[in-house]
Amino acid sequence: MSFSVEPFEGGWSVSNGCLSFRALDFGCTLANLFVPDKNGDAVDVLLGFDSLEGWKNGTQAHNGIVGRFANRIAGARFFLDGKEFFLDGNETTLDSKLDSNPDSNPQSNSSHSNCLHGGFFRFEKQFWRSEPFLASDRAGVVFSRVSPAEEQHFPGNLELKVVYSLDAENRLTLEYFAKTDRATPINLTNHAYFNLNGGGKVLDHTVCLKCRQVLKTVDMIPTGEFLDVTNEENSVFNFLRPKAVGRDLERLQQETGLKGYDHCFVTPADRVNEKSVLKAGWCRGDKSGIRMNIYTNQRGIQFYTGNFLEGLGKNGTVQEPFDGVCFEAQRFPDCMNHKNFPDCILRPGEEYWQKTVYEFLTEDADD
Repeated sequence: MSFSVEPFEGGWSVSNGCLSFRALDFGCTLANLFVPDKNGDAVDVLLGFDSLEGWKNGTQAHNGIVGRFANRIAGARFFLDGKEFFLDGNETTLDSKLDSNPDSNPQSNSSHSNCLHGGFFRFEKQFWRSEPFLASDRAGVVFSRVSPAEEQHFPGNLELKVVYSLDAENRLTLEYFAKTDRATPINLTNHAYFNLNGGGKVLDHTVCLKCRQVLKTVDMIPTGEFLDVTNEENSVFNFLRPKAVGRDLERLQQETGLKGYDHCFVTPADRVNEKSVLKAGWCRGDKSGIRMNIYTNQRGIQFYTGNFLEGLGKNGTVQEPFDGVCFEAQRFPDCMNHKNFPDCILRPGEEYWQKTVYEFLTEDADD
């Protein structure tokens, strides 16, 4: 297999001779991911934009890194080592639609809002340093930056490194590393919107999640309870056996009032304390035959069906709800405010490590 890394304005193109991706310095953004379909034709399986301006102006965190704490923190506040910290309240409790414009929501540091994906000063809206690498068994890009103390109102200077790579087994690996000089919450992920058909709705994509529990939420915030997906009353969340994304969507809407899925499922990695990378599930495009296996060392995976997608996307297409689906491997949302949730605090002398792997196949494959 022939690996290559080539620069383009604002980023890098990486290929293993079969798969290829283009990544931007802006936000560690995966701009494109080309995968061969069942006919051997290359399909871009990521939503997004055609220009840097599109990525800058987008409000849905398309395919970029989110942090310092991905997902939601209730009331935009938390306690750590006896001190209360107040964050940006960039999402009201009455509307789960992302608003990344601080001018349109003056309730920064307000208990009436949640902090979503770090607040107003977003990781995916910053330029990162990048360095390509080419090895005998893989190729990719290393991104880095320092998130200074009090950025997003979080404590501690945080040294960040993010690595995207392709190997000979058609696996796209995302790894995240961090060190701090003061205790701080951390939860990093990539907010990739996948469409394995390359366009259209994802409602007929087949999904299987090896997750027996999902976090119960009220107004998008975990209650601290775990729901057993095998119980009939929770069966809308049961993806233990493969089913179409949209099969139970109407029932989900009736029972939760939500437009679609936006829930944190508990992965098999929860049993091994983030020490091993285990298979969390898979997704298959109904038209392309492209199958994506998902592996991670994270306890949670936020399954999100693009409920608020909008605006002009690639090739002049208008993005709409359910045009993409996200599998965001991460720690549990709001975990610092729940004593029964695993710890999410990084302390001096420790190193944070997150690894997620997307493996691509075509047509039928063994589970």
